[in-house]
Amino acid sequence: MAGDEREPMSEPGGSRGEIGDRIDALGEIDLEVIERAVLNESPDGRAIQAGFIENFGSFMVDVVRPILVKMAADGGQPQLLVNGLAELMRSVADNIEFPLDHPRSGYPPQMPGVT
Repeated sequence: MAGDEREPMSEPGGSRGEIGDRIDALGEIDLEVIERAVLNESPDGRAIQAGFIENFGSFMVDVVRPILVKMAADGGQPQLLVNGLAELMRSVADNIEFPLDHPRSGYPPQMPGVT
């Protein structure tokens, strides 16, 4: 921000209270952006990111796209497959972030009346 005289949040030596005050002053923090930034901080993180993008891109081009094109040519509804793939990706992402043994994973599902 222009004219902002605040010290950077990453400055060493700041207390948790000071950092918390700075976060509150700035408003909400997008943790997803922070997590992606951490991935870019090291050669290992960048290698993981590049490998994922390369492999996922190849999968989409070499496997998914031909299936969707054929399905559309045959009069099907490829959008349903795209929606299913998107849901699968969300599920995988949730399970990576919260493994099945983590309390926030929601697994096993709690059945009403079962303890």
